[in-house]
Amino acid sequence: MLEVSAIWTAHVQQQNYRALLDAISHPGRVKSILHQQGGLASLAVLATLLDAEVSLADPDDLLEAEDWPLLQASAASPGEADYILCRGNRAARFQPKLGSLPSPERSATLIIYVDSLHRGELKLSLKGPGVNGNADCSIAGLDPDWIRRREEWVCGYPLGVDLLLVDDSAVLALPRTTKVEVA
Repeated sequence: MLEVSAIWTAHVQQQNYRALLDAISHPGRVKSILHQQGGLASLAVLATLLDAEVSLADPDDLLEAEDWPLLQASAASPGEADYILCRGNRAARFQPKLGSLPSPERSATLIIYVDSLHRGELKLSLKGPGVNGNADCSIAGLDPDWIRRREEWVCGYPLGVDLLLVDDSAVLALPRTTKVEVA
């Protein structure tokens, strides 16, 4: 009999979807993600967000071959993908799609795997919708070039990208509406 991890069940995906919505609504808040034992929260995030209607790029080969059929998303290049899974400790080496003025929602969402969302050498200060004053966060395993590139990608708002930073067990969102400064 085929044994499937709980991350593929509707109950877990609904809980993770609520956590993602809360993280996006409150940039800088770290939200726990239910994930499989020994697995990465990034796979649980993808299991929650993806279906057969979207495309995914995995330029850093973070996914196992057996995960692709369960995700159902079609494989695409980073420049064409709806979702991009990548490592945070490497500088961005691609140009994601940013949407268009008539359809800004046709941009990419980047799921960036980092070492830790709770402590780290990169200090960020966040301002904007959903942030009460300022929100400060410390992230380990995120190359500062991601923040510089993100600024380029979101400067033409409403065009831009949304970032979901994910460590082994949690997520922190940086929507395109959030102002991010390296502290």
